[in-house]
Order: sequence, then structure tokens, then C-alpha cells
Amino acid sequence: MSQQQVTVLAVGGTGESRPSDHRPRVTGLLASVTSALDDRFVGQWVGYPASYGPVALGGLSYRHSADIGVRRLSRAIDATTGPIALIGYSQGATVVREVLGLIHDGTIDGTRIVAAGLVSDPQQPAGAVSDCSGRGVAGVGPALPESIPVKWIGLKSDMICNASDDSLIRDIADLTRWMSFRTPRIWLRELWKLLRSNSFQNATRTRLRPSQWVHDVRRLRTAATEIAGYLPKSMRWHRFEWANPGGGRHIAYAREPYEGDLTGCQVLARWLTEQEDLRERTLSPALQQRRVA
Repeated sequence: MSQQQVTVLAVGGTGESRPSDHRPRVTGLLASVTSALDDRFVGQWVGYPASYGPVALGGLSYRHSADIGVRRLSRAIDATTGPIALIGYSQGATVVREVLGLIHDGTIDGTRIVAAGLVSDPQQPAGAVSDCSGRGVAGVGPALPESIPVKWIGLKSDMICNASDDSLIRDIADLTRWMSFRTPRIWLRELWKLLRSNSFQNATRTRLRPSQWVHDVRRLRTAATEIAGYLPKSMRWHRFEWANPGGGRHIAYAREPYEGDLTGCQVLARWLTEQEDLRERTLSPALQQRRVA
């Protein structure tokens, strides 16, 4: 074992946490990552609202929720001694991305951050995952520090991290980023700014002309496929139930093979282990010999 364990700070996705969440144990989808790590690592949960307006408990807008997550993750980094790895899932990946951006800007000291793993990152860059031809539905994320290795885990059928370039779901993401009935004035103000500046991700791809209408038919079909992949595999309303065989893609990372026989969470755990192996060899050849002995 290394002289000091790597603390894995885990930030969950929408609905996996709550405003008053002070649990230390990693929960939700990312528990499948930390449970696959060896005893050189110790997992620690970072609670935050994990809200998306009225969609999740708490009612805060996605933007306000993520901002609180950034503050809590920053405090967790400050309160932790020794090496740290950051992992985030979905909205939690946004939180980790924001913190990595602050490290890049020099606002946060990131010298103890040894690795970062992002599962279904809404700001996943094009080409970050070989099977993904699109990119994250929320658009371009902050710049990342070159000193910290980052691993993305994403499915081509998960529109959160792999929406098509001109996906109509991008417009929905833009319109709902500040959505909250708790702070309607802020939502309306930000919505007005977006509409007035026409700063939608798809602003350059949308025209009010007949040729656009033909193009939009394809976009609507693509959006329907993307939404179907996000929804559960089966849905029930009173006595009625619908099968959705292509659904559940956003939560498949702990359940389905991703690379060989390994799930996406297991692949991320393997990568974190490899990063720690490399770090130990770099820091101390003698330490590596003690591990073998």
C-alpha cells in the first residue's frame, strides 16, 4: 500500500443527492466505481442539491445547483490531506469540470489532484470517447489543466454526453439551465438574455426559411431518438405501461458491458488504478518494490 491513501471525492448526478446531504459514503452510480478500487483508495461523497428546477428534489435551477456543488467540492478539497482523485457523474461531472476550470485559472490549488474521471459529462468534448461522434448536450466546458489526467466515460447512445451537433435537445438545455419556480425572476431574466442575444448553441444552424424546415424534420427525428434513449426502458402511468427497449442509456454505466466484460464504472476504476500505479512508480521505485514484496 502507498504511504497515504488517495481520497476519491465523488459528485453524483441529478437526483442522487440533496441540499442537506452530509453522507460520507459514496452512493448512487459512482459507488460502482469506488467499490471496484483497491485499498489504496478511500471514497468520500460530496453532497449538494443535485437539482434541475422542478424535475428533482429541492427545486433549485441546474445552474444554482451546480454552483453550490462547486463550492462544496472546493471545500472538500481544502479539508482533505494527501492525494485526491475527482469523479463526477452527469451533473456531478459539470461540478468537477467547473472545479478543474478553476484549477486551470489558478483560483484553486490543484497540486494534490492526481486524476479526474467523468461519467456522462454534459460538456464532453468531441473526440473524448472514441465511440461518440457528438459531444455533451450542455456545450463547451471550461479549459482543463494539463497537469491533471482526465478520463471520460460515455456511450454513443447517451445524449447527455453525445448529443448530435445540431440537436434540438441543446436548445432545451439552454432554455432550462436557469429553470426554477423558486427563483422565477432569475429564470426569466436569464431566459430574456438568451433570447435577446440569440446565444443558443444552435444559433448558427437555425434559419427561418423553407430549406430549414426540411432540415428540422431530421432534427426532430434525431431528438426523438435521443429522448427515447434517455427515458427508462419501461414507463407506467396508472394502468398503462409502455416498453422502451432503447431506453435507460444514461444509467447504463454501472449495469451493462462498456469495454469487454467491464461496465463503464469498472473501466473508470481500472483507469484510476493505473494512474495510481504510474504515480507510485514515479514517486518512489522503492515504494513499488514494497508493494510487490
